[in-house]
Amino acid sequence: MENVRRPNRPFNNYGGNNFWPAPEGGPFGFNYEGDTWRVQSAINDEPFVLEAASGTTARARKRVTLRNRGGVAVDVVMQREFAVVPVPELVADLHPTAAFAYTVDDRIDVLNRVKIGEALIACWTLEQFDASEATISFARVRAPQDAINFDFYEHPGDRIVYATNGFFYKTDGRKRGQIGIRKDHEAEFIGFYDLGRRLLCLREIVGPPEGLYFNIADNDQPRGPFSAEDTYSIFNGDGSLGFFELETVGGAFVEDGYLKGSRLLSRTSFALFDDAEPIERFVDCAIGIRKA
Repeated sequence: MENVRRPNRPFNNYGGNNFWPAPEGGPFGFNYEGDTWRVQSAINDEPFVLEAASGTTARARKRVTLRNRGGVAVDVVMQREFAVVPVPELVADLHPTAAFAYTVDDRIDVLNRVKIGEALIACWTLEQFDASEATISFARVRAPQDAINFDFYEHPGDRIVYATNGFFYKTDGRKRGQIGIRKDHEAEFIGFYDLGRRLLCLREIVGPPEGLYFNIADNDQPRGPFSAEDTYSIFNGDGSLGFFELETVGGAFVEDGYLKGSRLLSRTSFALFDDAEPIERFVDCAIGIRKA
């Protein structure tokens, strides 16, 4: 409610499923003015306009001008289509006490002529959650020990534990860090669980990744903007933030060297249980046995 009362804050963080233009940092970052991190007004306080809604769907959009770190203006339409959908079968088979799932079809359409040598842009969505000692994030991914991009922050060390079909990341909001999951390792989903609250959450990119992928993160990108091609990312905050994020990443559509836009269709699922056993069973089956 405080964000509603004071919408002119430097960062009007509503939490939940946030829609951002990537990249955040690097030479084309949308969150920097010189060396100063900022959230521009096009994202922070220019609202989406609701265009259509039903009992289970909604569509909203806004036309804004974004400026990247180099001062290049990118005129865009940002659109979101929400839909309440059935939970995926692998969650339904656990017979949760309560469950809920929704998809978001996010689009960015570039309206002016901008070359990829001047800017990059892609859809990037963040689901933000309260962190605790009991919140453990995970990913199901092929060849997990080679799948993680550690280039963003300091290596998280033993907060990462590998398993037969993926890995775990202790996202307790105690040590700031971020990892990416490489596109060529074809991650099936990311998520988190909290055995104390008996809560399970999954995030999935629906459909194959499309477009040109690049480094979306808030770092200096010394090896250039194409130093990473990640489809998912997990961010762990520190004590000053108290949250962690499960992130899905899209690619840029390019035609004849000009930016055309981006699209990202994701599904988020939540499930609550009477006891922790179904969550433990899911983790053991889907992510696998932890390795030393």
